[in-house]
Amino acid sequence: MSSRRGRGETGRRPSRSTVIVALVLALIVVGSAVAVAYFTPLMSVRNVDVVGAKVVDENEIRRVAQAPTGTPLLQVDTGAIASRIAVLPAIEEVTVEREYPSTLAIDVTERVPVAIVAESAADDNAVQENGKVGVMDRLGIVYQRFPDRKSLPADVAGLPTLVTDHPGPKDPTTVAVLRVAQALPPWLHDRTASIEASSPVDITLVLDSKRRAVWGDSSQNEEKAESLRQILRLKGDEFNVSSPDYPAVK
Repeated sequence: MSSRRGRGETGRRPSRSTVIVALVLALIVVGSAVAVAYFTPLMSVRNVDVVGAKVVDENEIRRVAQAPTGTPLLQVDTGAIASRIAVLPAIEEVTVEREYPSTLAIDVTERVPVAIVAESAADDNAVQENGKVGVMDRLGIVYQRFPDRKSLPADVAGLPTLVTDHPGPKDPTTVAVLRVAQALPPWLHDRTASIEASSPVDITLVLDSKRRAVWGDSSQNEEKAESLRQILRLKGDEFNVSSPDYPAVK
């Protein structure tokens, strides 16, 4: 008796046909949900949020994005929207994501201005009062252009001038100078009129007082800045901190 009762209490496994029916029903539910999301206006684009824009106007980003308002989110080509926004000169990176039920989220990273450069070889790469100038970002890309230095907006007018033979993102000397420019402490950055270099290991800061700080390469920037701070009080026109532990003054 106990044996039969035990067998009677054992649950039966669902039949193969039952499992198949359940799977089919699950697929139908999932497929219906996808179809609803793909076609229903309930999950269409109604809002376009822009994050990270400080210099570039948000409305300009929305205009360039050409987000298809009213289109279901799943039908929106986010890659195409990102590509259109990336054309804006001041944008370094952009991502576009869907946020259900009805928002396209645009996240931009703007270029960081680091230096001013001349774009005419006739200027010998020095920014002249009446020469065409460009704003270079941390990657060595010129993304803004102005007819002369007087036309520069206030937020970039105080940047140092970059003076190299071949300024650009693939030039090792330019890369080294930009690394130094970004590492300068505020007190020294504000006093640096230009940064000259004939090679990645021959970098010189020209200060607003016309005095020169021989920097050498782009290593030990913090130590070099501190060494320069200590010796700038001395009389001289040239301060060599290429070996920060052994500075020299001429």
